[in-house]
Amino acid sequence: MRILSQRCRTFTYTVTTAGPCAVPLDVAILGIPHPFTDCLVLHIGVEKGDDARVGDAVKSVRRIIAKTAATDAVINGFSHLADPAQRGDVPMAMGVLDALTERLADKGTRVHLMPFGWNKRWSAEILDGEWEQRMVHLPHRAPALADAVFTGPGTLSSLS
Repeated sequence: MRILSQRCRTFTYTVTTAGPCAVPLDVAILGIPHPFTDCLVLHIGVEKGDDARVGDAVKSVRRIIAKTAATDAVINGFSHLADPAQRGDVPMAMGVLDALTERLADKGTRVHLMPFGWNKRWSAEILDGEWEQRMVHLPHRAPALADAVFTGPGTLSSLS
């Protein structure tokens, strides 16, 4: 999972057109601006195996929110920019984004999930500083020894 966070004084997005992986959406919201102030905009690239990294993502996002004093989190999730071999399918990506959104909300964060797979036009007044613009990469982990079994000389296999 790769998370680009940008602390914004103002952020507005407008849904424009459906992409090839667009989720069903009420067309009445097309062209309607969605404004936010004092928010953290999160562009989240979902890859295979990221369903196991949601807890780590929650911790990272909450730390950035605490450091920047953002009042809202706005999530723009996607999987199409991942390495094709690591690209997650739409249901998996949506599951990761939904779980992240739910867990952040459960921790008291006001969070908004932008429609997945839709093209959007946006404008932002992005703040500068050490925590205001960050890239977090949560790489896939090799199976821990406790999660692996010995299958022969020099080999380990994951139980998961």
